[in-house]
Amino acid sequence: MIDERLRQIFEDLTNINATSGNEAPVAEYIKAFAERLGLEFEMDGAASLSGGNSGNAIVRIKGGGNHYLASHMDTPRSIEGLKRLYLEDRITSDGTTPLGIDDRGGLSSILYALEKAVADGNIKPCTLVFTVCEETTLAGSTFYTPDPGIRYGFIFDSYMSPPALVSETCGLLEFDFTFHGRSSHAGIAPEKGISAIQVACEAITKFPYGKLGEKDTGNIGKICGGTATNVVCDEVKVSGEIRSGNLEEGERRFRKVVEDFEEVCRKHGATLEYRSAWDFTPYHIHPEDEPYRHFEKVVKAMGLEPLPMKSMGGSDANAMNKKGIKTINLGVGAQNPHGNDEFILYEDFTRAAQIAYGLMTTTLE
Repeated sequence: MIDERLRQIFEDLTNINATSGNEAPVAEYIKAFAERLGLEFEMDGAASLSGGNSGNAIVRIKGGGNHYLASHMDTPRSIEGLKRLYLEDRITSDGTTPLGIDDRGGLSSILYALEKAVADGNIKPCTLVFTVCEETTLAGSTFYTPDPGIRYGFIFDSYMSPPALVSETCGLLEFDFTFHGRSSHAGIAPEKGISAIQVACEAITKFPYGKLGEKDTGNIGKICGGTATNVVCDEVKVSGEIRSGNLEEGERRFRKVVEDFEEVCRKHGATLEYRSAWDFTPYHIHPEDEPYRHFEKVVKAMGLEPLPMKSMGGSDANAMNKKGIKTINLGVGAQNPHGNDEFILYEDFTRAAQIAYGLMTTTLE
């Protein structure tokens, strides 16, 4: 089974429904939790970027130290009306709502470890960061400015089972293409029109879908256009993404897509507009890097070995590595995240909390 106090904290947090942009009640819970332990709580101005009702929640321990632990306060979907089920080896919902384990599992692990470390009297200087809008825009971690002494950190947010760590991820390049044709009456004078739908359909057959290599994927996920069945459509917008473990390779793939789409547009007399931006960039943490060595020290003391893994997903760790703060995303064991069949094994939950405790009560040196 699971430690009763860890279970209670998790129940408290999953009684709070707080999707992206609505994290204020979770921040209030963390504030009360920290102040009850005699710790100072701060909220930054991340709401100015996220447009939500809360900033990031920050708790500095003994000056803040040189490393941080973090999780996010939002869930991707509502957990209103959640009914938790405690089965033989796991916690799940009754199947009518998500469990909220992403990322209430990481958040609970950190708060449980904090309370225990303070009670034991052996907590070391460190900073705790609880971010907003991780599920939508990474606005919290993008806004957050670490104190000058912070060199590295740990995000408790991976579906992998501890002691797995995400040591390497891809980046995600988002894009929009707008195909411009010419409108005309589809019955009376179709020859005067240029169908943006026809042009877009031909163009996207040239798009590189699916797996493009070990660390590259491509997808078009949205198509919008048209006004009426009797009008030759003059505008279609398609949106999608390219994921790549290498920025240059991702840009190269996107340029090839632009060239292919422009060629189709020229063929039909249509024009093309496009936009692209990196939603998050890749990172790679090596065994000699500080967060890896600190994590390794903690899990080896538990009789375990680090399990470095690659991931095609993004997290706050991507935003923090982009800032130059070496950061790894740690396995919490939040399995089937975002679905109504989310669950977490008691063994994984316990290990995640133990790892958080170890990172708060040891130093790298």
